[in-house]
Amino acid sequence: MNRLFLTALVLTALLTFAGGCTDQARPLQLADLTPAELEYVTRFITLERARAVTLVHREEGEALLDSLATAWGDSALSDNQAAFSLDTDRTAGLHDLLSRIIKAEEDSLLQAPVPRRLTADLPDPLPSEKASD
Repeated sequence: MNRLFLTALVLTALLTFAGGCTDQARPLQLADLTPAELEYVTRFITLERARAVTLVHREEGEALLDSLATAWGDSALSDNQAAFSLDTDRTAGLHDLLSRIIKAEEDSLLQAPVPRRLTADLPDPLPSEKASD
C-alpha cells in the first residue's frame, strides 16, 4: 500500500509541476477535452485503478492489466500521442487536469482498489481543488 501511495505522490508532484507552467486563463475541465485527450485521461486513470487493484489483489489485478493490454493493443501508443497538442500550454493544462483527477481519486485508489472501479466515471474536479493541495 505504501508503494502505491509513493507512486501516486511522485506522479502527482510531477504532474502538478507540469500543470503549474501554464498561463491558461481557465483550467481545463473534462468537457473541454478533445476526444483524443479524453481517451488519454480515461486510459491513464483506468490504468492507475488497475495498478491499485494489483497491489492488493495480485492475481486479479494482473488479469485486469493483461485484459487492458489486449483491449488497447498496438494502437495505445499512437492514440495517446494523438492526445498531445503542439501547444505547450494546452499540454500543461491537460496534465494539470490529470493531476487534479489523481488527487480526487486518491482515497479510492488507496482505500478501495476494487475491479468494479475501473469503469467508474471520471471525477471532474474543480480548478479550486488544486489550490487546496
